[in-house]
Amino acid sequence: MNRHFIGRVAATALLSTLLPLSARANAQTAQTFDTSYDAETFEVSLTNQSSPSSDPSSTETLQTFLQSSTAVRVNAHAHEKRQAATVYVKNIPVLTYIDTADSAEVMSGWLPSPMAQTDGAIANASEMAAQLENMSAQDAAFTAHWDDGSYVVMAGDSPLVTLGDTVQLPDATENEAENALQVTNRLRRLLGNSPTEPVTEVIGRPAPAAPVQQVAAVRSSQSGMASWYGPGFHGRRSASGESFNQYAMTAAHRTLPFGTQVRVTNLNNGRQVVVRINDRGPYSHGRIIDLSAGAASEIGLQSAGVGPVQIEVLQ
Repeated sequence: MNRHFIGRVAATALLSTLLPLSARANAQTAQTFDTSYDAETFEVSLTNQSSPSSDPSSTETLQTFLQSSTAVRVNAHAHEKRQAATVYVKNIPVLTYIDTADSAEVMSGWLPSPMAQTDGAIANASEMAAQLENMSAQDAAFTAHWDDGSYVVMAGDSPLVTLGDTVQLPDATENEAENALQVTNRLRRLLGNSPTEPVTEVIGRPAPAAPVQQVAAVRSSQSGMASWYGPGFHGRRSASGESFNQYAMTAAHRTLPFGTQVRVTNLNNGRQVVVRINDRGPYSHGRIIDLSAGAASEIGLQSAGVGPVQIEVLQ
């Protein structure tokens, strides 16, 4: 029996001792996570904003968490050069929180609940997510109010959020009243007790109090059929060059300039959504706009697939 053979036997014995210990440790870790989260994993990454070569493929992974089963989630991301975090309810973006100052490093990805040792936009978004989760079983009545120069979304008789520079509607328009109504109606549909009755006025707003379709000036309008797209294109590059997000309030149009804000009304139920044009299409005959999956869901078009709409180009 030579020394090489003895070495191989010793190495095998050592591995047989260490592997069960590692397996037990991994099993204990999995059991710890399983008490709070589902089996689907996701990553939270940290991107160095100061490096010109920084991109999602070269970010340093902080941790891999297990995704919460809750219907309310928070996604961390960059807004220009600042940290931001968007609250999603049932995969629909509702509110985006933005830090006040630029950050050299920006966290990105779905966040676990709770998220320890955070502040700024992420902390505020996480706190709002917890509030909305608690409201999901309460049938809260959401309304939009004007309060001393600010737009406030109320839950019953209590202020829920004040919109401004650091908390906004995702894909916000330049019209603050329109943004407040959009946030309110998304919450009413997703969590409230009047999901089929969108609000059209901001309570207490100085006269004239305008309905939602008059909040933003209309440059032109058109009626026709709308369709939607999403799962097969999510994450792919759109015609505008940006990555397509099926949950964002965006749409494809054949000729409107990228970035154009368009209000879409489902003529079957009167529900409305404001979308931003960031892609080209649709190319099927008779269709005038192709909505993202999130926008289609917002106006009740997702199950039908195709439906009659009126589109209004906003100034």
